[in-house]
Amino acid sequence: MGVVVGVDGGGSGCRVVVLTLDGQVAGRGEGRPAWVDPREPGRAAEAVAEAVRGAAGADLPAAVLWVGLAGAGRREAQRSVEEVLEGMGLAGRVRVGTDVEAAHAEVFATGPGVLLMVGTGSILWGRDPEGGEIRIGGWGSLLGDEGSGYWLALEALRRVARASDGRGPPTLLSPLLLAQLGLPDSQGLIPWVARASRGEVAALAPWVLEAAGKGDPVARSLVEGGVAELRRHLEAAGRAWEPWGSSFPVALGGGLAGEGGPLRPWLLPVVQEVGGELHPGPREPALGAAWLALALWKEAKRSR
Repeated sequence: MGVVVGVDGGGSGCRVVVLTLDGQVAGRGEGRPAWVDPREPGRAAEAVAEAVRGAAGADLPAAVLWVGLAGAGRREAQRSVEEVLEGMGLAGRVRVGTDVEAAHAEVFATGPGVLLMVGTGSILWGRDPEGGEIRIGGWGSLLGDEGSGYWLALEALRRVARASDGRGPPTLLSPLLLAQLGLPDSQGLIPWVARASRGEVAALAPWVLEAAGKGDPVARSLVEGGVAELRRHLEAAGRAWEPWGSSFPVALGGGLAGEGGPLRPWLLPVVQEVGGELHPGPREPALGAAWLALALWKEAKRSR
């Protein structure tokens, strides 16, 4: 048990970082998408195990495995995946949290600040100056995920369907998205959406932003609506921070809002307008997860 392992899992894939017990990177790896489906917790665990075995190999079992997963906001969901992973013999100790916790650890370590993650889903998570948790959003695709890749893409596909019927205005989204999906007409959207994963739907979001950048009014209204929803996340964080001042540390992460993400230019002015102090966003959330694993190992060592 000479290593600890951190995992960042979401709709676009699963990333792994292996650290030695003195904090040196010993390996990295990637795997298939891993997010928590409460009905099938074993599916996320299997994806994580596959990626961890590929990255850590002969170094298993690890001392600690810390796994950050999309959809793991509730302790019940976390525990269901932990139980499956514990039975796989990957590590002496297993802890499952959220992907945003892992990314937050990379940016702020254990200090105060909030992270707005916008990728397949969306959530704001952080800690106040007294260590209290701030959590806004993260309600999943049925109840929330406003402004996320999945939300933007699904709303765009709905607009394409309405335009096809004449219930909505023509939009550049129609030829653009149909071409990306290789579909001859909008009727093909029905079977495609029925079998598509959340990640496959969310992968269309950059094209929605491209159409908005080309001046398409339908696409632009969708992006503006998504940004308005994400602004509400940041405003709520600002209100939670009021006991400690009018400004608060903010980082932007995820495939859409992180460094180079297509939604980032839309969000940067919003951060300033709501009183946020921008920090560099996470570049490798799996590294944050590995640091959390190492911190757990050190804590256990001190208590012995």
